[in-house]
Amino acid sequence: MAVRVVMEAFARDWTFTTEENLDQDFWWPKLEQRGKVFARGLRSGPDADIYKLELLLGAAITLAQKRIRIVTPYFLPDSRLLFAIAQAGLRGVAVEIVIPACSDQRLMDWAMRGHLRFFQHIRADIVATPPPFDHTKLCTVDGEWSLIGSSNWDARSFRLNFEFDLETIDPGFTAQLDALIDTKIAHGKVLTPDMLAAEPVWKRLRNAAARLLMPYL
Repeated sequence: MAVRVVMEAFARDWTFTTEENLDQDFWWPKLEQRGKVFARGLRSGPDADIYKLELLLGAAITLAQKRIRIVTPYFLPDSRLLFAIAQAGLRGVAVEIVIPACSDQRLMDWAMRGHLRFFQHIRADIVATPPPFDHTKLCTVDGEWSLIGSSNWDARSFRLNFEFDLETIDPGFTAQLDALIDTKIAHGKVLTPDMLAAEPVWKRLRNAAARLLMPYL
């Protein structure tokens, strides 16, 4: 059950941080199944769970048949996820990527804009949402599958940080998330690679230099 996985993740992190084991019985009460939505908790981090989230998202993108929607404050996917997104577009899958027009990290904004120039030949709609900054992380596929949690689409979340996400398979729940994404898109503005390519040279050089820091951002 998802709640059990949350507790297991907390206990592991607590032991890692404090060297105290939460093995007393009162930490682990018997849990009964609740709700009708299939949900699975996912731990990821620079330990035995490394690459878990990248593999899951890559599989979801590869299996998509109709629509992929990504909402993230930081969008710096590596070449493998970029390739999966490009293939989805070639299959006729509608891809929508929602990012903030201005995040809380200026360096990340520059790197993202430098990275999005590589979407010149990738069929995806990129929407930049206005302030206030939104730290939401969502992904839905084909109106049935969804992922919510703490992970951004960058190397730090995928490989360096300890993260926790919730995978669900339920059309009703995914429809609620899609409605939230519709609202974000309605208030945002389309951002195209051509618009980025038309920026002044100094901005393009700045953004390209920031993008070189991708493995650490």
